[in-house]
Amino acid sequence: KEQKKVPRRKTMGASASKIKFRESLTSLISRDVSPDDAEFWDELWKIPSSAEEVFELLTPANARRLRDERFDNLATLFTQATAQLCQIVETPYTIYFDQALNCVRVLTRILPFLLEKGDLGDNDPNVEALCWGSGSDSFGRQR
Repeated sequence: KEQKKVPRRKTMGASASKIKFRESLTSLISRDVSPDDAEFWDELWKIPSSAEEVFELLTPANARRLRDERFDNLATLFTQATAQLCQIVETPYTIYFDQALNCVRVLTRILPFLLEKGDLGDNDPNVEALCWGSGSDSFGRQR
């Protein structure tokens, strides 16, 4: 039997968007990014990416650095991704579906590292507050 080829979605490849995604991740790891920096966060979700590219660029070491050294950035990444998904559910236009995929891919990549310490028996109060607390003031206070 001949298999039909499924058309591939446009992804970053070796393009400027892949470089931009890498630069955004580098910014998250190397400096504090304000949760109010709408331009940064909006641009991050609009960069076309595949699951493979997200996993390639957001390495386990980088995810752990975010968690351990820039928890506020990781928390904002988490809350921004979930907020984007909620917004897309409220306004389910096809033009936003690629953004939704990017959010899901990033969450799929960071969640295991966010929850990793708890699985190892080390309770992380920041993660507990982020995932189970209420309001944005719940995390980032206990270092």
